Amino acid sequence: MSSDLEKKNEGTDVYTILRDDIISLRLRPGTFFSIKDICEIYNVGRSPGREALIRLAQEGLVTFLPQRGTVISTLDLERIDDEHFIRKSIEENVMKDFAAVFSPSVILKLEDNLQEQRNCLKTKDTRQFFALDEQFHRVFYEEAGRKHCADVVDKECGNYKRMRLLSFLLEDNIMENAIEEHEAMVSALSAREDLERLLFWFNLHVDRIKAQERKLVKRFPDLFSRGGVQDRRENNDLRTDFLLSIRSRG
Repeated sequence: MSSDLEKKNEGTDVYTILRDDIISLRLRPGTFFSIKDICEIYNVGRSPGREALIRLAQEGLVTFLPQRGTVISTLDLERIDDEHFIRKSIEENVMKDFAAVFSPSVILKLEDNLQEQRNCLKTKDTRQFFALDEQFHRVFYEEAGRKHCADVVDKECGNYKRMRLLSFLLEDNIMENAIEEHEAMVSALSAREDLERLLFWFNLHVDRIKAQERKLVKRFPDLFSRGGVQDRRENNDLRTDFLLSIRSRG
């Protein structure tokens, strides 16, 4: 991951880089580290490093544990449920605005994105597929003139995003289902079907994560919080791309 970090460090603040590494699961939930580790690995001074960690703690992405240190937060199902509620509540209303104002050209943008998703499915590029999924949904916000709402969802729902990305590793058909649901949403728009049909597919798509929770906890039990107690994992995990490591293990 060091070569990637060198590229990303150019002109980008450590908060943005570290946040991306946490949400994209390059950094393993439950990994302990010190401010010194962050300064060395991300090539920053103590002040910007500390400020980044404070901001990330406010978002629930890192946790300060008295007498134990700092840790990449494990996945907290209660917080994720709240973040899911935030995302769904905002986006459902955005979809209503979008359906009333969208132009035919936006359908082409969505279809182009879908084709890229299909390509990622063939190559099993989970991380890029997740990025394309995010871009697909952001189109609705932008077309509806709700970019600030998209920024709010992005900032407040980082843990929910980690859960969604992890869910793509559960079974081969998870990404296929996401594509099918996206296709159904675009089809409803193309045919100018009623809003109810569009929202049906949207809600099915967004709520699917709830049905996957139990399977995720069973497959990745050490990534989830258990009564607020987090197992200690050493900071060598900061230099390993966690998502790639678990993909290689199958």
